[in-house]
Amino acid sequence: MAPHVVFAGLSTLDLAYLVDEFPHEDSKNLAREQFTAGGGPALNAAVACAALGTESVLITALGRSAMADLIRVDVETHGVEVVDTTPRALGQPPISSIVVASSTASRTVVSIDGSQTAAPFRDDLAHHLEDAAALLVDGHHPEVAIGMATAAKRAGVPVVLDAGRWKPVFEHLLPLTDIAICAAGFQPPGTAKISDICALGPRFVAITRGAKSIEYATADRKGQIAVEKVDAIDSLGAGDILHGAFCHFLATGCDDLEALEHASKVASRSTESFGTRAWIALIR
Repeated sequence: MAPHVVFAGLSTLDLAYLVDEFPHEDSKNLAREQFTAGGGPALNAAVACAALGTESVLITALGRSAMADLIRVDVETHGVEVVDTTPRALGQPPISSIVVASSTASRTVVSIDGSQTAAPFRDDLAHHLEDAAALLVDGHHPEVAIGMATAAKRAGVPVVLDAGRWKPVFEHLLPLTDIAICAAGFQPPGTAKISDICALGPRFVAITRGAKSIEYATADRKGQIAVEKVDAIDSLGAGDILHGAFCHFLATGCDDLEALEHASKVASRSTESFGTRAWIALIR
């Protein structure tokens, strides 16, 4: 059996609606479908990793609210062990309101992310890294991200960074990172090309660009991975699913490039269904 993977980062409650076209301002619209589940980069990645067969541990901030319970039940139902860094907190977790337009397979998200939630790092959290194949951090909850990445580096556990938009915490995380899988808009200050990101610490950097090919680079080579063409209806969470699938394939013994190639196919398949869970049934 493959070793487990640890995911540290954001959990949200996702409320998503599928419509034909994006709504006009000041209008009422009837959705074709609706979807409610836990969300957030680390959470969705953990669910994807577990769905593919690798044990997953999610370190996140939830608390004791009713909405936190909805998230917890969803994640645990999908086989993910949840470690709550704020078990006594009474505030509600972030809520993401999402509209998915099937005509373009695009999604529009409104959320406050995790910036209003204080999630402390405790040294005892590091024991979850024992025998772990990898640690993924998404940069949310900076204390937890830096603390876990530092502990992983000391333990020799590869650190995978989910890099979306630039956040100040990435200045501290990139030197601790082994593998950075970045969104197209990710650009650290002073960088102009993918090799510049490699120079900041990671041994392997990839940049995803939606339906376009994935660019990747190491210290001594560059290349691209073609993205499988599918009939996409919803891109919500596709990047998160790619990160989780990547960690699964890394845990099974694939090298960085092989893991990314396999993960790209899983992420593409996920866009053929609405929401961030229906794709699981398609691969089983």
